Amino acid sequence: MGLIEITRHLYPDEIALLKKNKAKAQKDLKQKVKIHYVIIAILLGIGLSYLVPVFHSKFWAFIFGTLAILCFAFAVLGPYEYYKDLKKLKSRIREIDNFLDSNQLKTIPVEALRIAIAKEYEDEGDLIIIEYQTNNILFLWDYDYNLGKKFPCLKFEIYNDTFFRLVEKQVCALSEKVPPIYIDKKLKWAYMKKYGCPGHLTTEQINLDDLMDKFYA
Repeated sequence: MGLIEITRHLYPDEIALLKKNKAKAQKDLKQKVKIHYVIIAILLGIGLSYLVPVFHSKFWAFIFGTLAILCFAFAVLGPYEYYKDLKKLKSRIREIDNFLDSNQLKTIPVEALRIAIAKEYEDEGDLIIIEYQTNNILFLWDYDYNLGKKFPCLKFEIYNDTFFRLVEKQVCALSEKVPPIYIDKKLKWAYMKKYGCPGHLTTEQINLDDLMDKFYA
């Protein structure tokens, strides 16, 4: 039997976290465009443009010309980037409201037997190896150390991508933290060179002990 996605109601701490993130997004949304910065950039760009023909030196003409271009670029791109940020914030608030209004969340519950962690070698993140059933392994990458202080634990739920993006947490811990089996980062690097890099949230039918033997081979 494999991993099955379920739909459940939000937990109180999830509701609180969503409301907190919504309040932050609304606060960011209220920030106004500092139009005087744009006006200053335009005036400065015009002034620098007038200075270009004044200097006979090609060096100074190049310097003032470049600065003028940068000023005009800021005046154009600044408001555009601001508009894109506002659009993202509004979309984020809508997504949070959808979860709060529906009080429904899709997760993948996991009751693990054992957990191993292959540490980060360069900047690829930690590889979490979860034996969720005998001879069944789940690979989970912790790219930004966002699994939470309560993980690893044997009983937890995996959030879907939308909720993960809103709360910046990959899992919901439901049991006490347990000590994992640690795999040296150099062994992980050698394993990936030989067998390839496991995909995030992919599964493999193999016994954990047999998999460990591949790391130490």
